[in-house]
Amino acid sequence: MGAVNDFEASKLGTKEYWDSVYDRENKNFKEIGDIGEVWFGEESVERMVDWITENIPQPETSIVDLGCGNGHLLLELSAEGYNNLTGIDYSEQAIELARAVAHDRGLDSIRYEAVDLLSVAENAWTSDENNRFQLVLDKGTFDAISLHPDQEAAKESGRDGPREQYVQAVSKIMQSDGIFLITSCNWTMDELISIFQKPVFPIDFKYHSHVKYPTFSFGGQTGSKICTVAFAPLP
Repeated sequence: MGAVNDFEASKLGTKEYWDSVYDRENKNFKEIGDIGEVWFGEESVERMVDWITENIPQPETSIVDLGCGNGHLLLELSAEGYNNLTGIDYSEQAIELARAVAHDRGLDSIRYEAVDLLSVAENAWTSDENNRFQLVLDKGTFDAISLHPDQEAAKESGRDGPREQYVQAVSKIMQSDGIFLITSCNWTMDELISIFQKPVFPIDFKYHSHVKYPTFSFGGQTGSKICTVAFAPLP
């Protein structure tokens, strides 16, 4: 696999942007009951849920959604009978919305917490043995982190940037026999495999499987607009 390219920094990689998005979506939910946008669309959620029900059918599986936003993915998993669900997001406004939506549907059992995985101040959360999950989910969060303005500066100075810090944070909160399921529209499957199979502490990842999406051909290349890849820790 070739070298992984970086993306140009974007406001989509900043907490301020997402705080403003969820400020607006909180207002809309209170006024008209609209839970907000489903990132990547319903199909991506359906395919992630289908993969989970087929590969990890146990309802008591401990599951965390990283960058949960309005909590839509966890709501769908709850509807399938999963009952050990946690959502985290660095935007307190997103957590406010997710809690409100869950409460409105009688699903207060879903745990939501405002956590910034990349913040030194939050190391206590990733170090807490109670925060070890059998299934770790990401739908677009790694995409957003890859657009963080600090990523380019970190690369130029030879240090870990937000992207590398995120991979390490994921490894810390996974159980040794866990699965990491990630959906991206910015990265190809091969690029995600290249990124997550690099040695990181304390867990090294290996490719487990992937979700099939409709493909299209352009300029002699075949691909899809979105990919979902599962990783497992190396034994």
